[in-house]
Amino acid sequence: MPGRAPPVIISRYLLREVVLALLAVTGVLYVIYVSNRFIRLLADAEGGSLPGDVVVQLLALKSISNLVTLLPLALFFAVLIAFGRLYKDNEIVALAASGVSTGRLLRTVLWAAFGFAGLVAGISLYAGPWAEEQSYQITDALKTDADTRGVAEGRFRELRDGQLVFYVETLSEDGRTMENVFVETQAKDGIRNVLAAERGYYFVEESTGDRYLILQNGYRYEGQPGDAQFKIIQFNEHGLLVEERAVVSSARKVIAYPTPALIGGTEPHERAELQWRIAMPLATVLLAALAVPLSRTTPRQGRYAKLFVAILVYVVYMNLLVVSRSWLEQNTVPPYIGMWWVHGLLLLLVGVLVARQLGVKWRRPAGRGNGKGAHESA
Repeated sequence: MPGRAPPVIISRYLLREVVLALLAVTGVLYVIYVSNRFIRLLADAEGGSLPGDVVVQLLALKSISNLVTLLPLALFFAVLIAFGRLYKDNEIVALAASGVSTGRLLRTVLWAAFGFAGLVAGISLYAGPWAEEQSYQITDALKTDADTRGVAEGRFRELRDGQLVFYVETLSEDGRTMENVFVETQAKDGIRNVLAAERGYYFVEESTGDRYLILQNGYRYEGQPGDAQFKIIQFNEHGLLVEERAVVSSARKVIAYPTPALIGGTEPHERAELQWRIAMPLATVLLAALAVPLSRTTPRQGRYAKLFVAILVYVVYMNLLVVSRSWLEQNTVPPYIGMWWVHGLLLLLVGVLVARQLGVKWRRPAGRGNGKGAHESA
């Protein structure tokens, strides 16, 4: 038909609008998340419980694992915003006049959603658990470190369950050298030794790999003040061996379990976690499909007219997923019901809205007309 745009060109145009909106929405949501997480990690680093050199590592790993809930929401908003603009500028009306139906719009969005759901599935099933496991390994290593990493200027820090107390007045930017150092150690016999030095730095012996804290120009106080055995020793240089214990794995939450281990799992929390990981790519497709009928507006309503309704639907949907997961963990519902009923409700809502937009009319069953119609038939 002359003047009608080829279907491929229309699909590319629609996808381009969705992708541009997706990049913008994902960027905004990611910046918001990273900012909040970064503030919390900086607070831990400032408090001395977390070394500054691992903040970026933990931030990157946590960002990967949390993308699985951020990406479905980003695609949902992207379709809403992109199609809302098309409705506002009457471009959808022009496409409809050219023979582009609502079904065609929905198919285009679904093709994109299925491809995007593959990315979400990869993160949910593999990359996310891997990132959580790496975060656990980093925190386990930090817990077993007996050195002074994570020490903040002007604050006391306890190590080895209180057997070592460390204080630094001034710390270099790389954390390797320090000034006005105070160290209190407790020996096996319960006697505490105190060292105070003007400077300190780390030294690694190449032959053995042992790590030492070298203190310079200070005093060593042994025993209890007032006792006959109390000693004060002045030194120019004094070395402390930094003992490192073996890394002990802490208890892992189910979020860090690899997916193959969950597939054969029989525990309720393992089944719930597996269904949650599968729920994320399903939510990506269902929310993208829902955005197509929800984005339909009139020019007077504006492009963001349905945004509040969309947010409300999303909040209800995600809360139902959380509730159903809790029920599954508590064995309140059987696994074959699990979280699937929540997806079924959303799929039903999508079907009803798409059918209404396509102009499907619901007819009453025969024989249930009004009294007048029944009398005339008789």
